[in-house]
Amino acid sequence: MAADLMLRNPKTLPADAPVSEVRAILENPSVQMVLLADGSTFAGAITDIPDEAAPEQGALDFADLEPETIGADAPASVAFARTAANPHRRLVVLGDDARLLGLLCLDESRTRFCGAAGGGNVGS
Repeated sequence: MAADLMLRNPKTLPADAPVSEVRAILENPSVQMVLLADGSTFAGAITDIPDEAAPEQGALDFADLEPETIGADAPASVAFARTAANPHRRLVVLGDDARLLGLLCLDESRTRFCGAAGGGNVGS
């Protein structure tokens, strides 16, 4: 199941975070997506901030409010196929009422889930 493969505590920023905070996180080459949340409620996902965006501007203005998501009970094979097909190798895992449960993340080789218990090999 997707719940067994997801990062249970993905890094998030508050939904009212400024562009400067998101830019700082996206500068890390291993970060493909920044999640914004109001407490445990998912607000949006950001993969890129335009150069012309002002540092103090709200980052939510540049968020995908409906990124590709998956439920925690999705089969592992579906979780892998959908994550591998995503250009950022990331799927947001949501529960009821847009509750952020985690993040599915594949490494650059697209053969292992990031941070999954037991290594998260796709073939296992």
